[in-house]
Amino acid sequence: MKNIILLILLLGFVAACNQAPKEKDNAKIATEEKKVKGSYGELITTDHAVPVAELKTLMKDTDSLPIKLKGEIVANCQNSGCWMDLKIDEKDELKVTFKDYAFFIPLDSKGKIAYIEGFAKKEIIPVEKLRHYAMDEGKPKSEIEKITEPKMAYTFEASGVLLKDKK
Repeated sequence: MKNIILLILLLGFVAACNQAPKEKDNAKIATEEKKVKGSYGELITTDHAVPVAELKTLMKDTDSLPIKLKGEIVANCQNSGCWMDLKIDEKDELKVTFKDYAFFIPLDSKGKIAYIEGFAKKEIIPVEKLRHYAMDEGKPKSEIEKITEPKMAYTFEASGVLLKDKK
């Protein structure tokens, strides 16, 4: 009787061990299928993306807005790809960071079209952070030292980014 119970337990263990890799392989395949070239963070699509030029109008009466935007990258972090700027208009840019610093974009992203999904905000960026961004962008020390005042800016925390070549 003991031998039969041990045999059943052993067969159950062997069957369970044989199942786990298959489940892991299926999960890995599903994850690989979700990967899209130029996609970072959560998988997003280009559907219903609003041009970044419309952001000021959309945020006229609010300080925070969940939204999907699209726009051209005019600058990005040259150290690690941890932020990017999208041009709103001739006066303002949208500073985009990535949720929980969970992902980064390639260093050669300037000039690409970005689709971003997350939260837009209006906030005051302190001098220290402005100088940090300028340093990340590779600006000369003389230009960085000219930053002496905090700045009201449009910012964005992206949960997902999709980059496309400019056509």
